[in-house]
Amino acid sequence: MFTMRKLCRYLLFLLCVFAYECGAVRFTNGINDSNWTTSGSVFECRLAQTVPLFGQVVFRTRAGESSSFYLRSKVAQFEAGEAALVARSPVWAHPQVQEVLGSVQVKRGTRPLWLGREKTELMLAGLNSGKEIALLRESWYDEAENVDLAISNIGFRSEYRKYLDCLAGLLPANFDQLKRTSLYFVVGYTDKLSRAATQKLDQIILLVKHDKAINQFIIDAHASAEGTRIDNLELSKTRADLVRDYLVGHGIPESQLVVRWHGERYPVASNDSSSGRAKNRRVTVRMEKLAQPEAPPEGTTTMAAQAADES
Repeated sequence: MFTMRKLCRYLLFLLCVFAYECGAVRFTNGINDSNWTTSGSVFECRLAQTVPLFGQVVFRTRAGESSSFYLRSKVAQFEAGEAALVARSPVWAHPQVQEVLGSVQVKRGTRPLWLGREKTELMLAGLNSGKEIALLRESWYDEAENVDLAISNIGFRSEYRKYLDCLAGLLPANFDQLKRTSLYFVVGYTDKLSRAATQKLDQIILLVKHDKAINQFIIDAHASAEGTRIDNLELSKTRADLVRDYLVGHGIPESQLVVRWHGERYPVASNDSSSGRAKNRRVTVRMEKLAQPEAPPEGTTTMAAQAADES
């Protein structure tokens, strides 16, 4: 419930949204220096702007994920709560046009804001159309003073094109999405993997080609409870072998594989229903990044080699 004081502050805040010339601490770039930079790889793309005295604004997309946006400030500026997100004409443009993109929740601290795909895409569209994006919220240190963070559109389009080129080269999925992958099988014996299974394995293989830190694969094969335990154990071994052979056939060193089969011992769902049995007929592939022992500096001798020389 609004008190008179809160109502006055809210009305003042709305006034600042549509007339940002009112008293506010404004963070923005100069007209001739917007500091947009693009960086990326097959794993992630970033489009960032450095805002003097404030910090960085960052658009980010990871492989296999939707776009996002976050702020990284040098010190806390915003009071926690609801802030206004606005697309508006730059100060030198006439006529002045403003569009409220919505409200967002900010936190007090040096990572005050993270936004998902919908708001992120609205911001990118606004910048690409020639508007600047503003975030308006009262400061944490003085409730009578507002903070106006202005994200400049100067130099945006050329870097945005680079960002889009980077997005086109992202892998279809990232390590976090694939580090534990489940492959499912039909009832009974099969001598080949399903199309869905090979598509998932192909994503793993493509990721591994670009991420050499992935160096161990644990394959665990399972069966549902149809048939005898001995038959189910052999059936799970067949499924494990199919996955192992596919990975090895596509360049994964067999020395990096740990292959195990468990039959019906470890169900993840009840075997009393067809849907539960379908979940139990599976092979999981778990990827790990094991630390490699460091090679000794050039010119040094290991203890084992030294002992061999002395014998």
